[in-house]
Amino acid sequence: MQAVREIIKKQTSTMKSKHLNLGKHDYCSKCNTKMFTIIEVLGKKRKVPCICKCQQEANRKALEEERKTEQRLQLEKLRKYSLMDKQFYNCNFENYKIDQYNKDIHKIGLEYCNEWRRMKTENVGMTLMGPPGIGKSYLSFCMANNLLQRNVPVIAISSINIINKIYESYGKFGEEGEVTVINKLRNADLLVLDDLGAEHTSKNGKEKQIIYSIIDSRIRAKKPMIITTNLNKKQLREKLIGADGIDRTYDRLLAACPVIEIEGKSRRMSEGNKKFEILAGLLNK
Repeated sequence: MQAVREIIKKQTSTMKSKHLNLGKHDYCSKCNTKMFTIIEVLGKKRKVPCICKCQQEANRKALEEERKTEQRLQLEKLRKYSLMDKQFYNCNFENYKIDQYNKDIHKIGLEYCNEWRRMKTENVGMTLMGPPGIGKSYLSFCMANNLLQRNVPVIAISSINIINKIYESYGKFGEEGEVTVINKLRNADLLVLDDLGAEHTSKNGKEKQIIYSIIDSRIRAKKPMIITTNLNKKQLREKLIGADGIDRTYDRLLAACPVIEIEGKSRRMSEGNKKFEILAGLLNK
C-alpha cells in the first residue's frame, strides 16, 4: 500500500512539474534574457538560477580587468627587478629613429620580437657588439619592452647591476642570495644582459664566475639571451676567461648568441652558425 502511495505521489509531482513555466520575473529587466531556467532531474522539472547575458558580460569584463591588473603588476615587477634607469621605459620601436645605417638592425630587432615563439623554441639569441653610443642598448631595450608588452617574462639588466645585486644579497642571505638571483635570471623567458665586460674584475675572479654561472644556467635551460658589449671578440674572450685560465664561456656564448658587429654608422653581421642564419633570415621578412 505504501509503495502505491509513493507511485501516486511521484506521478502527481511529475504532472505538476510538466506545467512549470518561466514568468516575466525570471527574465532580466536590462537584457531580457533568462535569469532562471528549467531543467529535468530524475524525471522532475526544477527551476534553477542562471546568468543572464548582461551579467555574463559584466563577469567577463571583471575577469578581463583582473587579468590586465595582474599583467600590469607582473610587468612592473619584471621592470623593477631589471634595475634599469627610467630611460629604459621610453625605449620602444615607435620612438626608434630609422636611417640608412641602422635600418637592418632595427628590422632584425623588430622581426625577432614578431617571431618570438620561434626564437624561443630554437633558443636564438644575439650579441650586439661595437663601440659605445651607436644604439646597442637602445635596440635591446626596445626588444625587451616590446616583448614585455606582449606579457613575455623578460629581465633586462646590466652586468654591473647583476654583480652589485648579488654582492648586496650576501649581506642578507649569504651564498643563497646568489643562487636566488641567478635562478630568477634563468627563469625569465628572455634575458637582456647589457654592457657585458664592463663589470669590475677582482683578483679572485668572483665576478667572472658569477657571469659564467648566469650564462651557463641560461644555455643549459635552453633560453635565449640578448647581449650587448663594447668589447671586440678578442677582448670579450679575454674578459670571459676564468680565474683558472680556462676559456669555458666565450665559445658557448657565441654559439647561442651569434655576433652582430655594429661599427659606427656601418652595421654588418659576422659569420656564424645556424642561429646566425636564422637572424639573417629575419631581414627577408
